[in-house]
Amino acid sequence: MPYTNNPSNDTYSVHRIDLTREILKRDGTTTKDEDYLNVFLETIKSKSVDDKRMFVTKRAGTSTVVDSVFAGAVRGAIYWADQNKLIYCVDNDVYVYNINTGVSTTLSNVFATTTGDVGMCIFLYDDETSKVVATDGTAVSGMITIDSANTVVTCADADLPAHQPYPVFLDGYVFVAQTNSAAIWNSDLNDPLSWTAGALLDAEFEADWIRALAKVNNYLVAFGSNTIEYFWDAGNSPGTPLQKNDTPVKLTHFIGGLSLYENNLFCIGTNENGQPDLFKLEGFKASPVGTSTVCRYLQSCTDGMSNWRGGIVSFMGHTFYVLNAGTTATWVYDLDSQIWTRWAYQSNSIFSLKLSVLVEKTNSFNTYFALTGASSAIYKFDESVYQDSNTNFTAQIVTEANDFDTLRRKTMSSVSFMGDRPSADSSVTLYWSDDDYQSWSNGLSTNMNQDLPIVRRLGSFRQRCFKLTHTDNAPLRIQTFECAINKGNS
Repeated sequence: MPYTNNPSNDTYSVHRIDLTREILKRDGTTTKDEDYLNVFLETIKSKSVDDKRMFVTKRAGTSTVVDSVFAGAVRGAIYWADQNKLIYCVDNDVYVYNINTGVSTTLSNVFATTTGDVGMCIFLYDDETSKVVATDGTAVSGMITIDSANTVVTCADADLPAHQPYPVFLDGYVFVAQTNSAAIWNSDLNDPLSWTAGALLDAEFEADWIRALAKVNNYLVAFGSNTIEYFWDAGNSPGTPLQKNDTPVKLTHFIGGLSLYENNLFCIGTNENGQPDLFKLEGFKASPVGTSTVCRYLQSCTDGMSNWRGGIVSFMGHTFYVLNAGTTATWVYDLDSQIWTRWAYQSNSIFSLKLSVLVEKTNSFNTYFALTGASSAIYKFDESVYQDSNTNFTAQIVTEANDFDTLRRKTMSSVSFMGDRPSADSSVTLYWSDDDYQSWSNGLSTNMNQDLPIVRRLGSFRQRCFKLTHTDNAPLRIQTFECAINKGNS
């Protein structure tokens, strides 16, 4: 509701515009209606249960951790907690980045292949020593181990089948899903490079091939084309130790984008109507978390679902599922607020997340990630900057259209901004559209580092929406706009 600071004059009023609505678009595009770019929504901590205010906050910037050694995309990565090392693969080489020292070691010509995903897991032995297991999915020589001295040992066991590059460690075994099959194979106990013919079982609730494996709690989770099945270690011998749980999860179709965070799995699939959606798997239940806008966008993608990527990133006290689907948008789901926004990298190019690795250190998280494309660089989110690798990026808020309680023509004398005051000059620029997002005004700028950030003389209109942009290397945390309106008579 508007409020007035001049009760005797009902033609003048001041209105606040709520900035914390989720993206809701009429046609599913990224150019019309409300929008949030390179920001997330943050709930104000208050003792009052009725206080539901939220801030729109600019995301953290990114910095380069390891520059490209040569051209080639990052194929896979993992964080090795015991050693505080980041392991990643580029081309057919593996790199070991020591987070403590900042030194990267190259392990050359590890794989015979140079393209495709490389999956990794940490193998823990009985004596609590560990190794990295990495595989490109090819038989025999496609699987390796890396120890703490950076020694590489290649599998020489012909019983290892061609498999999906998603190895899983569970109870002293490595498990892989055989390519174009429903079979789950396991290594010999405490030996990830030793395999026995016939040490397998089938995911057979439906006749669909396994697309990926994951581990959550103490279950091995097999993602088939149509179903998700859970397995646990029953200690069976010989052969597979696994026993199937009798509670499969039904999905119409599993697409990909598989990510794990705190025993919750996130993936892209299709819902009962055959439409792409994002699902959260909690326990033995899959719940859709995509909005109608996100689902409509996914339906509109024409470059193939096989290219869609998902990853978990964490910074500024929030954790996000980043979904890169297609070539026109990167959708971001805030696991804390359960609200979708959009991100872009550097000069508003697509934030094409290839993979992400959460690194736990001193009770906080750093997220290391790579982007799709030719770059082999490793990046991380950096809360001290609001740039992507030394290039400013733009945070943008687009509001819904508002007639301010009347379709009469009215005049807007000023717009002021309520938000955090930065420690240095930081400019925001306001644009407006009076023709339902078809065209935009010239921008008016104001400095957030002042008592009352305000812009004046915004002309007349019947219905108006706003666009606010911020490109400075500085934080932005804003709650609302306040618009001073003089109502006319026509």
